[in-house]
Amino acid sequence: MKKLFFAILGLVAATCILSSCLGSDVEDYQEWREQNDRWLDTVDLTGYNKVTASWAPYHEVYMKWYNDRRLTADSLSPLSTSTISVKYELEDIEGNLISTSYKTNGDSLYTAVVNQNIIGFQMAVLNMNVGDSVSVIMPYTAGYGKNAQGSVRPYTNLVYRIKLVSIPALEKPYN
Repeated sequence: MKKLFFAILGLVAATCILSSCLGSDVEDYQEWREQNDRWLDTVDLTGYNKVTASWAPYHEVYMKWYNDRRLTADSLSPLSTSTISVKYELEDIEGNLISTSYKTNGDSLYTAVVNQNIIGFQMAVLNMNVGDSVSVIMPYTAGYGKNAQGSVRPYTNLVYRIKLVSIPALEKPYN
């Protein structure tokens, strides 16, 4: 009987400790979340297009193209299962560089399957053609949401600059 009592007591204590750890993200990042919400309400979206997808109807990103899209209209466009190569920079709303494909000794490409990325990134590249360069404002709901990822805090709106360089498997090799 004593063993059962201590087992139950241990289980209750572990549950309390675990639930307090799990619930702390919301409280710890409440101010950051509010700052990101306010930022979205005040950011100048002039020149940006709101992009949504039928497969993710509750998410949106804002895209601004820096190239003449008429010049890339006949270029390849990826599918969700395509492997793509892009050059990119990723910042938070304070302008802190989070990640980049540009290295100090030159630049390199980020190569990945489209549907193995966060929803907002997928939405952006699926609306691009090879050769397009864009700036993407991504609300945290289309990014990592309430989860932290590396140096990205929970509830972080993301600002990407992406150039779709190639879709290697769909391109014909040069002879």
